[in-house]
Amino acid sequence: MTGAEAESYCARCGEPLSRGLVASEQRACCLNATPIAGVCPTHGPVGPHHAVEEPNGVDDA
Repeated sequence: MTGAEAESYCARCGEPLSRGLVASEQRACCLNATPIAGVCPTHGPVGPHHAVEEPNGVDDA
């Protein structure tokens, strides 16, 4: 995989994020300028601030 296609994980639980129609360069809506990095099976859509490159980068807080 390359750069933008690299596997990413939820920073909250470590689950792999799925990418598809929801996770793209498009914004969630016109009122929210945060792009969606992927979809966590537990936490739903997450922004780039909740996406990490390694599953052990989990935010335990």
